[in-house]
Amino acid sequence: MRTAVCLAALLVASGCVSVDITERGFFPARRAGTDREAVPGTVAAAFPGVTYEEQRIEAADGTALYGALIRQPGADVTVLYFGTNESTVEQDGIETTRAFLPLGANVFLVDYRGYGWSDGRATLDLAFSDALAAYDHLAALPGVGRVVVHGLSLGSFMAGHVGARRPAAGVVLEGSATTVKEWANSRTPFYYKPFVRFRVEESLRGVDNRAEVRQIEEPLLLLVGSEDHTTPQVLSRRLYAASPLPESRKTLAVIEGGDHGNVIGQPTFAGVYRAFLDGVRAER
Repeated sequence: MRTAVCLAALLVASGCVSVDITERGFFPARRAGTDREAVPGTVAAAFPGVTYEEQRIEAADGTALYGALIRQPGADVTVLYFGTNESTVEQDGIETTRAFLPLGANVFLVDYRGYGWSDGRATLDLAFSDALAAYDHLAALPGVGRVVVHGLSLGSFMAGHVGARRPAAGVVLEGSATTVKEWANSRTPFYYKPFVRFRVEESLRGVDNRAEVRQIEEPLLLLVGSEDHTTPQVLSRRLYAASPLPESRKTLAVIEGGDHGNVIGQPTFAGVYRAFLDGVRAER
């Protein structure tokens, strides 16, 4: 607290502090894949009975994107999963797959452009376009069943974008936000706010997940951890309020003990998600 008081005094003395929020900050240095040949075997060993299918997704500009479809016998739903801004199939695929297979779903994982084994260099506009390409690629594959689009953090913006433009069976926004500026404000203590001015790069100003949510007609699940201080609960509550869906077709679930990025590992996650998938299946 003493540090906070000293910093507040410094801000008062120095006047308003400007903080630049740039697109580059959403896509840090490339996180490349290392051992592509080992991953299918690692997944097969971890989950006996599943198949790991590498997929080459062609982006709108011809860039090759890497995808992985993990199938299990009898699954009638596939979760198209968009991770955080540093997520890759190699680094996070096992943990993500472990969360969804017990729910009777297949999993489709995608490396963002410039990350893992996807070519190119990421920008926000290209990431949105690539997300649509990933959905279209998956939906065209045989035997994947209905597609649920799930996004975590940055990936929640991809999921919202896809859900507003494609006929998904359901949309899940985990650890999501509304706008970049509201996200920044939500992380700023109230006693600093009078002294901080956020300068958002132009390419980020039009990003608003509330606008996407207003167009989503499929069942909607908003997930947020009770201890998430990166994307606080208030942002998910605003998205819930922005959705025109009746309460019977939208759910806001605050997962007890969850922080930003570990909601799927919490004990109550499976029950919440299973109920959501049951609702999706019932809408056939």
